[in-house]
Amino acid sequence: MEAEAALNTVSPAEQEGLDYEAALGELDAVLAKLEEGRVPLEEAMALYERGVALVRRCSLLLDGAERRVSELSMDPDGVLAERPFDPGVEGESSSSGAG
Repeated sequence: MEAEAALNTVSPAEQEGLDYEAALGELDAVLAKLEEGRVPLEEAMALYERGVALVRRCSLLLDGAERRVSELSMDPDGVLAERPFDPGVEGESSSSGAG
């Protein structure tokens, strides 16, 4: 039960504040616990739900980092051109393609 308590120390509200490394570390712990195969069904379901939330958090953080590194845009000739992301320039970078 110590492992269960350690995995449940971060509430969903606090989870939103996790950085990528913390979320990934927690996800790794959740997966290890599930892979043991020795948890009761209710605990396994709670761990699964937590894992899904952590995957979403990691994905959100990675998407944000990718947008910060580069922004894909169309030049006047209609050709896609990659340029460094400039957070001070307003544009169409807020569209969130397929996910």
